[in-house]
Amino acid sequence: MLRAVLVAVAVGLLLPGSSYAQAEAIKSARSAGPASLSDNAAVLDWDLNQLREGSNGWTCLPDRPDTPGNDPWCVNEPWLNFLKAYMNKEEPTYTSVGVAYMLMGDTPVSNTDPYATEKTTDADWVEDPGAHLMMLVPDHKMLEGVSEDPNNGGPWIMWPRTPYVHLMIPIEGAPK
Repeated sequence: MLRAVLVAVAVGLLLPGSSYAQAEAIKSARSAGPASLSDNAAVLDWDLNQLREGSNGWTCLPDRPDTPGNDPWCVNEPWLNFLKAYMNKEEPTYTSVGVAYMLMGDTPVSNTDPYATEKTTDADWVEDPGAHLMMLVPDHKMLEGVSEDPNNGGPWIMWPRTPYVHLMIPIEGAPK
């Protein structure tokens, strides 16, 4: 009997809708950005269900359980627009500068193909982008002349020549 109760409690703690799972998702999401931002940000899950209301115009999302690595995000409205478009394979429609934090790092990713799920070429594949900031600019011409090489030691353009082009800015020394 005690074993059945313990199993039921354990299963309840791990179910996606449980308060424990929700608290862990919120904790994960908040780790993506600086506390000065994430403490008052809304939190969504990756189905875009609200887990917590926010008061500062920022939205944080937890680590995606279906990807390797720890990849929570904190984003402003243009990036939320970008993410929704990306998830639906549509073109984003943001009209102002977008800022996103990924202080815990990211999942391995292609630098040229937004939908690649397996390693492409060595020069193209970013195994561990580490902690970084990402910026969107409505006029993609503003990114001309910025390196597309993720191994250049500084900022680079990710997903060039796609509707999902953005600037990646590494943050050295960010806590993981």
